[in-house]
Amino acid sequence: MIRLIVTDIDGTLVPEGGSYVNPEYMSVIRGLLDLGVQFAAASGRQASSIDAVFHELKDRIYYLGDNGACIQKGGVTVKEVRMGREDTLQLLKELREISGQRLLVSVKEGYYTDDPDEGFRRLVFEEYKGVGGVVEHVEDYADACIKLSLYCEGGARGIFDQLSDHWKERFAINVSGARWVDINSFESTKGSAVQWLQETYGITPEETVVFGDNYNDISMMKRAVRSYASELSNEEIRAHAAHVVPSYEKDGVLMVLKEILEEVRHEKQSGT
Repeated sequence: MIRLIVTDIDGTLVPEGGSYVNPEYMSVIRGLLDLGVQFAAASGRQASSIDAVFHELKDRIYYLGDNGACIQKGGVTVKEVRMGREDTLQLLKELREISGQRLLVSVKEGYYTDDPDEGFRRLVFEEYKGVGGVVEHVEDYADACIKLSLYCEGGARGIFDQLSDHWKERFAINVSGARWVDINSFESTKGSAVQWLQETYGITPEETVVFGDNYNDISMMKRAVRSYASELSNEEIRAHAAHVVPSYEKDGVLMVLKEILEEVRHEKQSGT
């Protein structure tokens, strides 16, 4: 029986940066929760941005924010993994020398940037519904940093390749969107967050379903026997999933959730 469902947001449920989902998602997820299924939203977004999508279920589901670096339920942080001050400062120093990207520091309480671009600020704090603010030096937040994000106006892949050459042995570096590169501690991936939920509730990979569309979703696909990649994902991502799901434009995840709801109801009624 399925006991845990975890879904990515951007590119899986909504277009990148979006916050509107079909209201039917909420009623179907409530039905699953009422049957004892745990549900989590896993995203490179921080908790406040996840909340813009799932606020009405805030007290009942888990937010696996910042790629699993900050796990919250009901507005309470239950797990936090920081990157480490010295490595973060060294990385920030190198990032200052790389052109074509805009830097965002995540801490448990919010996002911070010292980038002067107004368009970038609107993207983070208005479109993505992030909390936090603009500061003089993001280095002041190195102690509390749980994730670094780079907005790459020319596309994420080139910046990812530059960083991966120097830092892949010290940090988890992932393309998380067409223009986003995320950097976390190795201990804070979506997969490790899903593993924490599985261990907390005694749930196996066979009882777990995950949905994703990008490289930062691969780690959690490995934690579920029943994994789905969006049809919009590239071939490499789809190769890590057991199934392909129709895109957010077709409410593909909703279709599968309805199927799972009926499966669980049937199993509960039959006592299997």
